[in-house]
Amino acid sequence: MKLALEHVTFGYGKTQVIKDMNLELTPGVYGLLGPNGAGKSTLISLLVTNRIPDSGRILWNGREISGEGAAYRGVLGFKPQQQSIYPELRVREFLYYMADLKEVPGKEQENAIDELLRRLNLERHQHKRMKALSGGMLQRALLAQALLGDPSLIILDEPTAGLDPMERINMRKLIGELSGNRIVLLATHIIEDIATIAKEILFMNHGKILLRGDLKVLEEYYEAGRREGRMTGVEMQDEIMILENLYYDLFHEASCSLM
Repeated sequence: MKLALEHVTFGYGKTQVIKDMNLELTPGVYGLLGPNGAGKSTLISLLVTNRIPDSGRILWNGREISGEGAAYRGVLGFKPQQQSIYPELRVREFLYYMADLKEVPGKEQENAIDELLRRLNLERHQHKRMKALSGGMLQRALLAQALLGDPSLIILDEPTAGLDPMERINMRKLIGELSGNRIVLLATHIIEDIATIAKEILFMNHGKILLRGDLKVLEEYYEAGRREGRMTGVEMQDEIMILENLYYDLFHEASCSLM
């Protein structure tokens, strides 16, 4: 099982947002990190076929996704960042509606929905309208629809947005349990969301994957920038400065916890 990008570019007008990107993902959880404007949302739009690359190819198991249509959508589970989805539908109605859109066979829908409601602790909330759910329950409902059809590729856009600390921990645990024989891509700007569950962290900025590895790799990259004097006022846009602004405290907390 493999998702691959080969020399993918995409832009809005004259602004190139994704720049000659090459990337290969195999089963496991990947954290996609980067500041606002890094290109994360555009990359996700390309992966879920909402947009088509200007050049290059996106391949699922060696086949270009733009030509796979329903076959690719059948292996894809997507939880968008947007939270105001079908606010008047009750949770169970929403899941049936999404199951129809994902072409889950009718005879399988009830058991699949019952299992997801149980697994995501939504059984007591299944008759509430989507607009009446708390932030944590809404994120769980959106995750439930992403899991309909038992997808092999799961893409989660800011799944802990708006959650309190305990809900964030619970969501991280749920996402960690999704790993195994699946590819899970989790886009976030909160490094602690993926520090303990990600197989690899992908650090993105300026339309490129600048770095991939575990938290230690990012920390070493950051520390190398400090030693080499790349954190001056003249270089405020340097990616190492962005790492400092976003992750300085967490890096040092992680280092202290290992002592």
